[in-house]
Amino acid sequence: MRAGFYQRWIVANGWAEALGLGSTFVLGRIAAPRLEGLSGVGPVLFTAALAIALGIVLEGWLVGVAQAAVLGERLPRLCSRAWILATMVGAGLAWGIGMIPSTVMALLAPSGAEGPPPVDPGPLIVYPAAMMLGAATGPILGLAQWTTLKRHVPRAGRWLWANAAAWTLGMPAIFLGMDVVPWTAGLAAVVPAIYAVCGVAGLLVGAVHGRVLDLLTRETTGP
Repeated sequence: MRAGFYQRWIVANGWAEALGLGSTFVLGRIAAPRLEGLSGVGPVLFTAALAIALGIVLEGWLVGVAQAAVLGERLPRLCSRAWILATMVGAGLAWGIGMIPSTVMALLAPSGAEGPPPVDPGPLIVYPAAMMLGAATGPILGLAQWTTLKRHVPRAGRWLWANAAAWTLGMPAIFLGMDVVPWTAGLAAVVPAIYAVCGVAGLLVGAVHGRVLDLLTRETTGP
């Protein structure tokens, strides 16, 4: 028996985020040692631009392809190319906004300054901040998709709230997962752990906004 729309949507988001977001983080991990020694405006902006580009090409494209394959069966008139492009645009906007704090901090950090390393904020700060980041970037991720979705379903604006709720949970799941990745164990252990964390986050996100999308599209197509 074939799985229903909701179940297939969850799985699609799980594997797409695992490969897309996971590969973005893995490539960033590999490039980090080469970029950490660089200083100045140019390298900092290059690092931010590279992260945004990877987010668009890897996460945005893969998630768009996976989602379009499932959604297209529920909405036959949906243009898969438009949905994929919208997902890439949303990913680019979200990654761009998400990179602002770290980029500004890197630009303002005194070059060559010596002193104690910065103290990492505790979990009481990190996880609520991750929830707020998810609530803010979720609608941005779904904004361009909404412009496509509204042509096919009524009350498509609910998709923005669904993405806010989904990423309010998904973002702290990523932060929590990254805290338990065995970073000192070498790439052979780190890489699978990163993919697993991103896959779990994708499943969680898909479960939340997929429920809303299932209801929205049922209103148009029926069960």
